[in-house]
Amino acid sequence: MKNIKVKKISPLAILNLATFLQYQRFVMPISFLFYIYNGLNFSDFILCQSIYCATCLLGKFMMGFIGDIISKKYVLIIAYILFMVRVILWINFSGFWIVMTGEILYGLFKALYRGNVDSYIYEYLEQKESGKEMTQKYGTWAFYTSLGSALSCIAGVILYKYFGFKTILFIELITQIIAVLCLLLLPNTKIKYNKTPKAINYVKNIFNGIKSVFSNSKINYNVYYAAMLAGFTSIFVWNFQPLLKLSSAPVILYGVINFINQIFRAIGGLCADKFALKFKNHIFVIEYIAVIVSFILLIAGYYINNYIFIFTALLIICIAIILFMIFNVFNVSNLHKNTQDVNRATSASVNSFAEDFTSFFLLINFKFIYDKLGIHNTLAIFIILALFALAPVFAKRNTQSV
Repeated sequence: MKNIKVKKISPLAILNLATFLQYQRFVMPISFLFYIYNGLNFSDFILCQSIYCATCLLGKFMMGFIGDIISKKYVLIIAYILFMVRVILWINFSGFWIVMTGEILYGLFKALYRGNVDSYIYEYLEQKESGKEMTQKYGTWAFYTSLGSALSCIAGVILYKYFGFKTILFIELITQIIAVLCLLLLPNTKIKYNKTPKAINYVKNIFNGIKSVFSNSKINYNVYYAAMLAGFTSIFVWNFQPLLKLSSAPVILYGVINFINQIFRAIGGLCADKFALKFKNHIFVIEYIAVIVSFILLIAGYYINNYIFIFTALLIICIAIILFMIFNVFNVSNLHKNTQDVNRATSASVNSFAEDFTSFFLLINFKFIYDKLGIHNTLAIFIILALFALAPVFAKRNTQSV
């Protein structure tokens, strides 16, 4: 009798499964309803999201070098456990401080997760002498993040309709536990890690990166523009659910619009290269118009409290977000092409820091202006801010490369 050969499961396949399970965040498409469930309002919602952005920003400074000290596998496990603690807190307690603590834990999760997951993939491939597969393997991993997010958007609203938040959170906790168990099966990458953290060197690298980015005329405007787009996009996305709630839209639409948003983001990534090559001399103008149109649609949505109109407006904004994703790919590509090898990693970090800081800055100001002047005046102020903040890049639009 011939021996049956059992095919060994690739560690990257296990990582993809863990990623898919981790992205089963069923509360995400109805997070605003969860805030209301906890006695919070729109102002609290925006405040907590700005605190989340700030935690991501500060967490990167504090934790960015941890992945260079210990195994990436254990960094990912720690990150997943932080997310699990968030879910456990939300299951057992309620109120403003519990919700905010959960968002802070989510920010710490993101600070540990970003960079370390792609580093693990690269290190694993390097030790297998197949580093050239990085683009393909990283793209496959990114696909599972989008797939997990998209499916959880639909599943989340269905579970909420029939079972409520407690059941949703319990199911979310189970998927997170299974995800951690998957990570435990991963091998450690055979990379020698430093015994002691070199925080001072890390901070020096960040400042060197800032200097190299903003003194490089080929990339500084792109980094600035990408940061602004990230900030304004966060304003759009965090207004989706409040608008639907205001119009008394069916809960299923919360899941549908978030599902469409995730799918459109994936489409933006797929068509970014061809779009940027074809419209590279006009990409800034296209993005500028998309931002302004998005603000106009938000303002109209708050005036016209009809969920069909609002859903249509949000759908158009999702299409605009495709353009934002295209610019992000264009910006990262341009940054790597026009940065010296010695500064490439830190320049990429500066680009990420700039996006997180701008998102925090715009969200926290949105919250305080909203508290004083109301939603319509706040959006009017922000559309004027967008008009002026994005205008300077037009002088550079014909000098950028793709």
